[in-house]
Amino acid sequence: MMQAIGRHPAQPCRNDSARPFSTHRTATAGALWTLAAALAAWPAAPARSATPIATTGTIPVSATVARGCQISGSSQTTGLSFGMLDFGVHSPVRTGTHSVMAAGGQGMQAQVLCTPGTTLQVTINAGLHASGAQRRLSNGSQFIPYALTLMAAGTPALLPNVVANMALGATPTALPIQATATFPGSGIGAGTYTDTLQVTLSW
Repeated sequence: MMQAIGRHPAQPCRNDSARPFSTHRTATAGALWTLAAALAAWPAAPARSATPIATTGTIPVSATVARGCQISGSSQTTGLSFGMLDFGVHSPVRTGTHSVMAAGGQGMQAQVLCTPGTTLQVTINAGLHASGAQRRLSNGSQFIPYALTLMAAGTPALLPNVVANMALGATPTALPIQATATFPGSGIGAGTYTDTLQVTLSW
């Protein structure tokens, strides 16, 4: 009987081709464990603060409102109309006084407004026919004397070229000028008596 030569029947057949494969798997597993250990040893990122870091500073902001007055709805500084003083029609023998307030007239009545708390200074000249400090209406040869008052609290009579103060605010206001004429009662001729006044406002 012939005896088989080679492998012992009791030994299992080894697959030598599997050895390199097992070595590769072992090396790969080792590298992964090494990477995992390195990542575990890497310092953890610091936790972010709940309050963000900020830099602060300032920006100055300002505005200036100039103190003063102007005529409502107009940029004019000369030739304005502050109304008309009309004493009306009277008997040639009228005596005593008669008072009127400045009213609109054809040129209407200028309305003045100022920054609150501003004191308006009003100056009115003596007119065209004055005798000293006495303002007068004239028909060209005869005269009717009259006086002016600025109807504001504590304001005296408006004497010729003397400043009178008046407090105004942001509400457009006409100058509250009152005129009072004194009629002689006799010896005065018929006709229209007139005068023209120059008004100056300052503040």
